[in-house]
Amino acid sequence: MSRLTIGLVVATSFAGSIAVAETQAEIAARENEEGKTLMFGGNYVEASAKFQDAAARVPEPKYFFNLCTSRFQEGKFGEALTACNNADKNGDDKLKAKSAKMLEKIREEAQKQGVDLQPVGGGASPGDTPPITDPNNPNQPPVVDPNNPNQPPGPTGQPPEGYGVGRPPTVGLFTAQPVENKYVWTLGVDVFFGGGQIGQKDYYGTATSGLRIKGDYMLNVAQRIGAQGYFQYSHYGQGEEQTMAGVSAYTLDVIDLGVAAYKHLCGPRARGCLTPLLGVHFAMMSPANQTDTSTGEQLFNYGGFGARAEIGYQYALGSRYEHVVGVALGANMYTRAFSEPADSYTAAEWGLDKGGAAGYFSLGYTYRFSTPFGSSPFVTLE
Repeated sequence: MSRLTIGLVVATSFAGSIAVAETQAEIAARENEEGKTLMFGGNYVEASAKFQDAAARVPEPKYFFNLCTSRFQEGKFGEALTACNNADKNGDDKLKAKSAKMLEKIREEAQKQGVDLQPVGGGASPGDTPPITDPNNPNQPPVVDPNNPNQPPGPTGQPPEGYGVGRPPTVGLFTAQPVENKYVWTLGVDVFFGGGQIGQKDYYGTATSGLRIKGDYMLNVAQRIGAQGYFQYSHYGQGEEQTMAGVSAYTLDVIDLGVAAYKHLCGPRARGCLTPLLGVHFAMMSPANQTDTSTGEQLFNYGGFGARAEIGYQYALGSRYEHVVGVALGANMYTRAFSEPADSYTAAEWGLDKGGAAGYFSLGYTYRFSTPFGSSPFVTLE
């Protein structure tokens, strides 16, 4: 056989070995994803089988961590403890921290149920010398210390069947739903600009710009209907003419406090949503940048009601659809000012005895939270 032929055979064998290794890694990754899907559906036994197969193919710490979580949900605390120790031993700092939380939770739940998690064999305490076994007895179960982080993975790293088994815990440790374009509540901000007219003609400018701070809460996840609370500030520039004798009402600032209802028009896994919205708000107006002479603070002494109509498009980014960027076309509409100060110019003298409307284009960013206010999942799967 020539040197060239030998070289080709060796290279082909080496390439084949790499292909097999890559294939095993791909299979393990797929098994892991399938296991997570099963977890989301509450099928913990089947999920454990998937995670165990993934770890057997490629012993990555994240697979052991997911196995730890699924075994815990089954109530198999001994096996969960062993899997988490394997994840803790070889994982990075982030995974070690998550494993530590899980280990604490496993021991806490086992103690609550009265399940013994001491090493197998004679009721020894953690760290004690394990009992002597008979290597010639094929029925001798392996002696395992699940609290030993140096316990190797694999068949000898698994506790015997029935060890440390209790009832499945009543409280789940993760968000039991696949990653979808849905959330519980949000915080966001929009900037907008546009044009229109508020008040009597030519009292104030027609160009407007502003800022909106908003928070959403999902009322009906299935129908994708939610409510929004918002605070927005709008500024109108100088008008072309002034009809108020002796008064220079060059600008108008408006603060709106409102609530709105909206509906997302998109599928559960879609990243993009079309969202119509309707809202009402209370408007506080400050013509000519009125200020308090003693404090210098701007005064918003004229009040009216308003409405907001909008059609927007949002696109969700991130592994959990948590970052959302959006654009929208909308309009803010106002009634005449019905509230005015007793010791200053009337609303009519400021031209605010007539309402108006302004159209706008907005750009915004929103962060979505998938858990109720102030809470978060205990763990997230890897």
